[in-house]
This record gives sequence, C-alpha cells and structure tokens, in this order.
Amino acid sequence: MVKSPRYDSGTIADMLGEMRSDFRAGQDSKFMARLSGTAAAGSGADYHYRFEHQYLHMIERSRHYERNDPVVGQGISRLAANVVQDGFTPDPCTRDPELDALLKAKWSSWANNPDACHSEGEHTFHDMEEIVFRSAIRDGDMFILPLQEGSLQLIEGHRPRTPRNTKRNVVHGLLLDDMAKRQELWIAPEILGVNGRLDRVSDVARIPFRDKLGVRQVFQVYFPKRSSQRRGYPAVAPVSDTIGQADDLFFTTLVKSQMNSLVVLLEEQAAAGGTAGFDNSPTPLSTDPTTVEPIGGINAGLHVKVAAGRTIKGHAPQVPNQEFFSHANLLLTFVAINLDMPVAMLLLDPSNTNFSGWRGAMDQARVRFRWLQGKMKSRFHRPTYEFKVRQWLATDPEIRSRAAKSNVDAFAHKWKVPGWPYIEPFKDSQSDDLQQTRFLNSPRRVQSARGRDWDEIGTEIVDDKASLIEKAIVKADELNAKYASANVDWRADILGPGLTSLATPLSPGQPEPEPTK
Repeated sequence: MVKSPRYDSGTIADMLGEMRSDFRAGQDSKFMARLSGTAAAGSGADYHYRFEHQYLHMIERSRHYERNDPVVGQGISRLAANVVQDGFTPDPCTRDPELDALLKAKWSSWANNPDACHSEGEHTFHDMEEIVFRSAIRDGDMFILPLQEGSLQLIEGHRPRTPRNTKRNVVHGLLLDDMAKRQELWIAPEILGVNGRLDRVSDVARIPFRDKLGVRQVFQVYFPKRSSQRRGYPAVAPVSDTIGQADDLFFTTLVKSQMNSLVVLLEEQAAAGGTAGFDNSPTPLSTDPTTVEPIGGINAGLHVKVAAGRTIKGHAPQVPNQEFFSHANLLLTFVAINLDMPVAMLLLDPSNTNFSGWRGAMDQARVRFRWLQGKMKSRFHRPTYEFKVRQWLATDPEIRSRAAKSNVDAFAHKWKVPGWPYIEPFKDSQSDDLQQTRFLNSPRRVQSARGRDWDEIGTEIVDDKASLIEKAIVKADELNAKYASANVDWRADILGPGLTSLATPLSPGQPEPEPTK
C-alpha cells in the first residue's frame, strides 16, 4: 500500500501561486470594469435592490417604457398574448365525475362574473390572468389577496413598502422570519405614491402570508432567478441602457431626416472673383475655397440666381444610411431576447430570416412560454382554485357531501394551458398523428399540447360522426322510398368513398338498423 504524500501548506501555496490559473472573471481588467453595489464577502439577491427608492424607481422606469416607448410596451403585450392567450382552464380530477362537472360549472360561473371574482367588480378571471402576468413582467411581481367574500384583490408591486422606523427583517414590504420564510405582507396606502415617505409601521396594512391552519392567503407571482430573491424586478432591467440608446438613435435619425428636408446648396466657382446673389441681392463670398459660409435669404419656393461663372447644386445625403438599420436591429434584438422572444416576433416582421430560421426561433421561444405558463399555474392558478374549492366546501352542501366520499379528492385538478397553432400545418399534423399511431404519446397529451381538452374533443368527434351517419341513413331511406329501383346504399352512395370508414360494415346476418325517426 502506497502512503499518501504529505505536503507543507506553505510550499503548496507558493507552488500554486506561480501557476497563474485563476478565474479571470474574478479580476478587474480593461474589459471587465470594477463592480459597484456588491458586497465584498458575497451577498444574497435582495442586496442588489436594497435601496427602496432605487427599487421603486426601477419599477416606474419600466412602466414609463411600457407607456411611452414604441417597442417595449408592444413587446410586453406580445408576450402576454402568447403566454395567456384565451386563458387557462381547470380540469377537476376528483375521481367523481359528477363532482368534477359540478366544480367545473361553479368555476366557470365565478370566473366569468367580474362582480364575483374581482374585488372591484371590473375584471373577469381571464382579465386578471393577463393583468397579473403583465405586471409580473413589467414590475417584477404582483400580489393577490383572496378575500373572505370570494373575490381576488390585486396589489401592484409598488405598494409593499418598508417603514423607516422598523428594525425587523423586512424586504420591501415582506416580513421574513429567521429562516427567511415570508410571514407578513406590509401594504402601504395607495395615495402614498412612489415618492411618499412611509415613517411608521402603523401606517401599513399587515397581511399574514398564511392563516392559522397554514393555508397560504397571499399569492405572489414573480419569476426569481436566485433562491435568495424575495422580490421580483422588471424583465427590461438588464436592457434599460439599451432602450435609452435605441431611443437616442431613433431620435437623432429623425432629426437628421428633418434637416435633410431643408435646402442645401453647394456652389462651384469657375473663375476667381464674381459674386452670387439671390433675387438680385448680392452676398459676398470668401476667396478662401476651404471656408464654408452660410448663404442667407433662402426659403421655400425661392428663385435663385447666380453670377456668371458660378454653379449651384443641391445636396441630399442618404438618411437613414445602411448602418442605421443593422445598428437598430441589434439594439432591438437585445430588447426582444430579454422579453423572451425573437426580434422578428417583437416587430411582427420575419423578412430578415427564412422559414427555417423563423420556425427555429419560435420553437425556442415557445419553450420559454411553456415555462412561464407553468410558473403562472403554480403561483396564481392553483392557489386560486384551491381557495375557491375551500369556499365551496364550506357553502355548498352538494359539493361537501360528494367530497366526503371515500377515494375522492376535492382539490385534485389539472390546468389546461393554451397552446399555439401549427407553424407548418401539414407537417405538424402528420407529427401528431405519428405520435399517436406509433404509441409515442397519448391522444390526450397531444391535444393538451395544442391547448385542447381531449375529453371535449373526443366527445365532439364521436357525436359529429354519429350525427353524420344518422343523417346518411335517413337520406338513403328517403331516396329508396321515393325511387323504388334506386337501391341507395347510405355507406357508399351517401357518405362516399372518403367517408365510408366512419361506419363499420355490418356482420353477416346482422339486421340493418332501423331508420332514424
């Protein structure tokens, strides 16, 4: 057995110090500026937005972009439209079909009634889905309070605040315990505003995150990137400088275009001496050919006359030039990828790519869209559904009696999330068909991936085929009764060759079905 060698620590340190194999990312250089706003010994995510006024101004800056920037607001709308679409639908799975149908009907009645589901009586649940998601992207997070009356109250990200006189562990309105678990949400009055001072704890409304039974009663929708992150921040925070640069680029290009619409005259002098005039008003010219002097008296529609031996030509530079478009596209690409979409989708203009490039970019974007849908389900939809089921169990005797049966779980459910249309309908539908026929996937999962419910689709397929068969039988009987020698076959003559697979031929000796009355 070989003994493990023993090394002197000082010798090892000296030896390794000479190898120079450090991480360059841990050192400052001309390409990596010295970091500011960081703790020397490392810090949690909350440290980087520890100053409340800066955090609130970051939110307001993002809202400003949404209101006034011609691109950012549309990008957020495009992202919300793709993730939320027509809304999420709960699918109860209680193991009691009648209870499932009852819960689904109760949810539909509540979700489509603004007076029942929104504390202000203005929004349906689908409206709130879009508002909550949009706020989480724009502001960083959104808080939802389920009220005893059965509705939801929405709290925007600027209202949770930390009073100046508290010494407790509060992160922008979130009171944490020693294990950093959320205890209370501290909500400032709406009239306080972003720039208002909040001095006393008594000025905030303190809402426990969980009730006495441990059931969550404050929902926070945000998309954290670190485990130590207790508040969200705007999706456009990393590109705030880029948005400002793009705005400056577009503005200066517009100014250049306006200047280009003015008259610019270039004068060529054939011989020394002589003067040029406008409307016979002589203007002295410098004898130095390198000197550029303004020529006064020029306005729209002016007839310009020059002295003999002089020539005046117009000058119109190209604005914008070719570099503008590539530069603008680069800046907009940075904005688009921080909103989780390709720039072609942000601008609704795929002309700069081919079909394969468009499809590849959209496939990658939809991976992120599905991730965002999953976070919305876990942080908003599932807690809201469980909140409503608890209320219905307490107020509806029929639901309570059915839920009391053995092997029934009243809270069990799934969420049907919206999908996206085929990019290539023929190839994509062939792929779906191949997955089912080769047993690579189940019909319900294939339909779910497209944003459809298999139970509804299956029922509709069977009902539609049955209805078509019944109509074909009735019509064949009518024709045979009207024309004795017609001998019309409802399978071949009515449905036709392409539809005969809808009906299974009768076995030998099996009587024909009675005509439909």
